[in-house]
Amino acid sequence: MIGAMIAILLGAAATTAAYAGFEPLKGAGKAGTLCTADAAICIHVSDPGVLTVTRDGKDIASWSPDTDSGDLSLAPMPAVFRLRDARLLVGVLATRQSSYSGGGGSATEHMLALVDPGKEPKLVLRVPEGGSLMIRACFDEKDVKHRAGACHDEYRFVGALAVATSAMDGLPTLRFSMAASHYPRGVSREGDSTTLPPLRKADLIWQDDPRCTYKRVFRFDAASAQYVPDAALPDCSDYTVP
Repeated sequence: MIGAMIAILLGAAATTAAYAGFEPLKGAGKAGTLCTADAAICIHVSDPGVLTVTRDGKDIASWSPDTDSGDLSLAPMPAVFRLRDARLLVGVLATRQSSYSGGGGSATEHMLALVDPGKEPKLVLRVPEGGSLMIRACFDEKDVKHRAGACHDEYRFVGALAVATSAMDGLPTLRFSMAASHYPRGVSREGDSTTLPPLRKADLIWQDDPRCTYKRVFRFDAASAQYVPDAALPDCSDYTVP
């Protein structure tokens, strides 16, 4: 079920449907700029990866996310949360792509920042958003036969970020869910597929990954100034790119 759901959600993960409880942002006249319906708040990502936030046409914050790498592409997260004290929760979608002989893929993550006018924006949450990966698994005719013709391992996931509850004061509680699956059944990036038993036609299906299909609630911790999950996130590096 999850595998089929991902095929639909991957195309919609970057839409406002994925951000229930947030205020949606729509495209504005300027390319690459997203604004609230009343045009009061606008967000724009410009080279070299600077997120600019405006209120009523005036710049109120600029943020250069620490992406740990220069090969990420950034886009505004198409949603914002306005707090009662004029602060904002805004975000970027950071996408890493990788290509190599016989495969490649991409993975995107949410990077959510707290914008307090007059202060430096602060990264408060970083969680997966979505992605897909393909890895070559056949190198000769023997491999083709061993793999029943399925000559690539595929991995995909989709994450959804939403507001769980809005506090009268302070930051909202957030809800995050992730669904992951791989193809064919039984593959893993930790193992050599050629050492596994030969694949059968019945194995040529998408298999849900329960380890990386989960839900978490994030609450803002004032002491660390970070969103903290109600349980540790699992290691889902199978679904990321190098």
